[in-house]
Amino acid sequence: MIMLSKLVAMLSILYLIKVFLLPLMKPVSRSQKKRARQFMKERKKELAKQKQKQWKAKVAFKYVKPLLSTGERVRLKKMLDRLDMMEKPEEIRLDQILYTGLAAIATLVMLKVNVLLGCGTAIFIILGWLYPVEEIEKKIERKNKNISVDFPAFYSMVYYQYSKSVNIHLADVIKDYLPNANPDIGEELGVMLDNIDYGEEYALKQLKKRVPLHYIIKFCDIMETRLKGYDNVSQMSYLKNELDSFRIRALEEELEKRERTGARIQLTLIVVLGIYIAIYYLFTIMSSMKLFQI
Repeated sequence: MIMLSKLVAMLSILYLIKVFLLPLMKPVSRSQKKRARQFMKERKKELAKQKQKQWKAKVAFKYVKPLLSTGERVRLKKMLDRLDMMEKPEEIRLDQILYTGLAAIATLVMLKVNVLLGCGTAIFIILGWLYPVEEIEKKIERKNKNISVDFPAFYSMVYYQYSKSVNIHLADVIKDYLPNANPDIGEELGVMLDNIDYGEEYALKQLKKRVPLHYIIKFCDIMETRLKGYDNVSQMSYLKNELDSFRIRALEEELEKRERTGARIQLTLIVVLGIYIAIYYLFTIMSSMKLFQI
């Protein structure tokens, strides 16, 4: 019995040593060190970005706010809300001022080096002012295009579900479609799904505000009319035909675009090949002329 007690005590001591002492003595592996260093670097970068954003927000609010008109602030705010960006209109105006200032400094430097180069560089002053807003507009245009391309497939699902039964919930259709949606329309439908908790009519009105595209406004109007108890199957089928035509046109445009790209690539290859052949024959003729001269 005493031997058994001693054995249990010894095993307990060994277990405590394994749990508490060995981890302290055990060296860290290279992969763990690498992950730790990478994490620290990413953490430092994130902290630096946060400090930069805070500084930018303070400067923009303090100094740039008086330089921004109410109408321009509202316009920029709508564009930023459309992309769910956390930036403020004042920060966009600060970016415009910074880019324009850098372009002006570069222009002055180039004017001292060469007047012609300075005049050429001056165009970047205008581009620096336009760049921040144009980038936001391009993102919105790209997002609207992606939504327009994918929306007909979503509407087809809605149309077929409602044609089978009137007692279909829009939230169920959205949940069924989300796994197959592209990121842009998936984001908008996800927000719509959250808004449905406050009612389908509210969700449809919010969708119209967020995505003011022609087909989406029509879709929301039709669904709102349906919620009021009106039978608008004819309007739904008309919109479906319209969206099918739009999808066919989009596919034809994409095909034409690819054909044009292929034709350009083919033409470029022919030109390059022609240049190579011309150079080859030129060197051949020059070699022949040298032989005859000898």
